[in-house]
Amino acid sequence: MEAIIHDVLVGIPLLLWTVFVTFVLAKWFYKKYSNYRARKAIHYFAGGIVAIAAPFVFKTPYVIATASFLLFIMLYVPHARRRPLQWFQIEDKYGEVYFAFSYFVLFSIFWNIDVWVAVTSALFVAFGDGITGIIKEHYYGKRENERAVKGLNLGNLAMFLVCAPIGYALQGVPGLVAAVYASLIEAFYGVDDNVTIPLGSAAIIWLLKSAGV
Repeated sequence: MEAIIHDVLVGIPLLLWTVFVTFVLAKWFYKKYSNYRARKAIHYFAGGIVAIAAPFVFKTPYVIATASFLLFIMLYVPHARRRPLQWFQIEDKYGEVYFAFSYFVLFSIFWNIDVWVAVTSALFVAFGDGITGIIKEHYYGKRENERAVKGLNLGNLAMFLVCAPIGYALQGVPGLVAAVYASLIEAFYGVDDNVTIPLGSAAIIWLLKSAGV
């Protein structure tokens, strides 16, 4: 119980930071740049920082898993009401919803197995997918249509250059292999990459480490 109370208390600043990023910083990015940049700002400044901080500030997975699940519900509700939050949500596009759900799954499953598998995979989607989106928008136009910016291009190269050092530093060769996977799977249109990148990368890292790689 003491660990839970500790996690709730240290989780409050992270929660407030996430709220600030989502409702203040993201709005600034939306007004100055675009809806797309606002979403990527949430990737970086909320998802990325929370993933990095989690193993250092939390003693159990319960608070971060619960917060991620509640965020998943909160982000889904505007879509269900057909009233998306215009500064970062797009009607019938559920990327940010899947992003929160992936965090819930990662930290629920891997906290007691190897929390750094969860962190590495989360950072792939927070920073890696974040940078590829910015690069693609810069070089291929401001497009809200996801299909228009899919396919292998400079964005995927940028993603690999971000994910590879993260993966290798935190998970060695399995992390590097997962970085290759993440950088390639992002190019395909179909299942949302906020699911395929983190969950697929985590599975690859865990399977390779289990095999002794």
